[in-house]
Amino acid sequence: MTAPFFSLITVCYNAEASIASALQSARDQNYRDFENVVVDGASTDGTLAVVRQFDDLPLVISSEPDKGIYDAMNKGIACAQGEVLYFLNADDRLHDPEVLSRVMQVFHRHPEVDLVWGNVVYDRPDGTLEHRTFGHIHPRNLVFLDLNHQGAFARRRLFERIGNFNTDFRINADYDWFLRALRTGTAWRYEDTDIARFHTGGAHARNVQKLRDERHAVRMQYIRPLPYCIGALAHNLRHKVRRLGRILTGKEKL
Repeated sequence: MTAPFFSLITVCYNAEASIASALQSARDQNYRDFENVVVDGASTDGTLAVVRQFDDLPLVISSEPDKGIYDAMNKGIACAQGEVLYFLNADDRLHDPEVLSRVMQVFHRHPEVDLVWGNVVYDRPDGTLEHRTFGHIHPRNLVFLDLNHQGAFARRRLFERIGNFNTDFRINADYDWFLRALRTGTAWRYEDTDIARFHTGGAHARNVQKLRDERHAVRMQYIRPLPYCIGALAHNLRHKVRRLGRILTGKEKL
């Protein structure tokens, strides 16, 4: 049996209320060469019953206790057969039916590229939406910034080269993985296209101080404290200058 081009990996635990939206966004894709890998952490609600309602999709289902979200994501990598891997959380969804088609074309046009990312729409608990673009990210400045994994696709060979997610980090292992990838010469590409709707009420939002502390620990693996402080100050100053310019030109309100 021929391996699919994409593996869409969804990790979940007691996601009965939300996972149908994620799987429906996969079902709606007009590019069909993919599999859905669902890694369930032994849910006690009706999550698996909802998943099995999507039996028209090429489902690969695993259900057993895990040691956290990144342990589950690593299990998903082990189960996946696709050339390109994508992590779609149970609370999130692909932006529109053309997403996989657009990303497939990027990888086919650029066979040397192992990591592709685009834009993400943040879906906030109050119902507001924020369109986030990541075209400004590059290997030198990611240590001062962030990259949303719901906007990124990676070839399997990249995981084979640099390893999986470091489960020592409970809520920042994806950030650590992106830094590892970009600082080891990975061929990457940004595409100005919308990839996903990201629900912002997850572990990051519930553990803001832990997020900050752990993110600092991640960064200190890749840069010394003094250069980081200087670089962060310079980055923040550039950000404020750019924002002032947008305000003065009427592109942004105070």
